[in-house]
Amino acid sequence: MAEPGRTHTKLVGAPDYDDPNFWDFRFATGRDVGEWLNSGEALLDVVLSDLERRPGFQDTPRVLHLGPGVSQLGMKLRDACMERQWMGNGIVNVDFSAEAVRLGQEAERHQAPHKAMHWLRADLLSWEHVSTLIPFAPFDVILDKSTSDAIATFSDRKISSEDDLSCICPTVRPFLSSEPTVTLSPVEALALHLVPLTQTNTTWIALSYSTLRFDSLPFLAKYWSLRSRTPLKATPGDVSSTAYTPEVFHWIYVMDRK
Repeated sequence: MAEPGRTHTKLVGAPDYDDPNFWDFRFATGRDVGEWLNSGEALLDVVLSDLERRPGFQDTPRVLHLGPGVSQLGMKLRDACMERQWMGNGIVNVDFSAEAVRLGQEAERHQAPHKAMHWLRADLLSWEHVSTLIPFAPFDVILDKSTSDAIATFSDRKISSEDDLSCICPTVRPFLSSEPTVTLSPVEALALHLVPLTQTNTTWIALSYSTLRFDSLPFLAKYWSLRSRTPLKATPGDVSSTAYTPEVFHWIYVMDRK
């Protein structure tokens, strides 16, 4: 699938999450604090636990960090890996904001080779872009802190059997054998694009504000199974001490590649 433009109607006042220029401006001007939902410490614990339990695990964990932006989570993961005598150069941060990638590469420039993380620019909904990550695959773990939430706001992807085959993910092509056109939700398109980068038992660990982020998605379910969905109490915002505010939860999803 080629890098798409917007095909849906933008709601008045809604952020342009599907426009890399929107993110470039936020990151370049310091308007993004970098930590969506929360700092991700609980998510980090799940990732490290998953890596530690892997039989025959080598000293270089292969982690694909989706849409890190200017979050500190990747650096925290790298530091935790180094504490365990693991290499940090198996961590690949991928974002479609050129500014986020520039800042990430600049931060890694003076790190030792065994410690330096990779930073690559790619639109996760474009197979032409995602396929450039194949040399780093297969990944053990996929780290996703609310990136699926942002991607869920994008438009559906329509793929036709008449499209250029090289632009269609190999995982998507079989669906076109019975239907001339396939429509994928953006999260399904992401899930299918991740399949060639992974292997059986790769773990996709995601933090989301939605209780239904990965539900009722048949194309996703063909390759990914939900192991757990754990509630995480959200940090309360600034409210009056006399106002009643119901508890809000975020959710940690753990999915296994079939």
